[in-house]
Amino acid sequence: MLEVLQVLEAEVNLREDTRVAEQAKLALAKENYGRQAGALSRTQHALEERINKVNDRIRALPDGETQFAREIALLEAVSQVMNDATSILARPETGSPAIAAETEAIELLLQSKRFNPGGGGGGGANPGGGGGGTTNDSALSLIGRGANEKELRQTQGTAHSTGEAGATLPEEFRAGLDAYFNRLERKLP
Repeated sequence: MLEVLQVLEAEVNLREDTRVAEQAKLALAKENYGRQAGALSRTQHALEERINKVNDRIRALPDGETQFAREIALLEAVSQVMNDATSILARPETGSPAIAAETEAIELLLQSKRFNPGGGGGGGANPGGGGGGTTNDSALSLIGRGANEKELRQTQGTAHSTGEAGATLPEEFRAGLDAYFNRLERKLP
């Protein structure tokens, strides 16, 4: 399933490109930003089509529907999330909603053990093998590889002062954590 791994890598790169587009949003004219987001949307749609073709090929295998039911369902979910991301990028929107949808597609692709380049094989008492605990050869090693070659990173230094309670999380993470803990508190007696 080399195609799925290639789509996974392309999705990671697309997410990086989306982040770069969001960072450049204020510096671009509205029309240029719209064109850039449109190009990202078309790329996302092409990745969705590739996933759909893989799913069709799996279904065409002898007993593909039964032997690979989990993978088929997973790829259908990936396709739906990619469709959502395509629509979000077409608005144009390259902020948190687009990045979240792309991240969800990546996470779904990583869920399948059959598509995990570090796993598989195995036998005897340990069916399924495993990757040995490192991610150097897996798709996870692709996450975070920057796409903006002209980016200039500057170290801001460490702020030490009384009353600071650790690192500040980005707003999108704080909102998600707040929602999680609120739901958790409602479930407790």
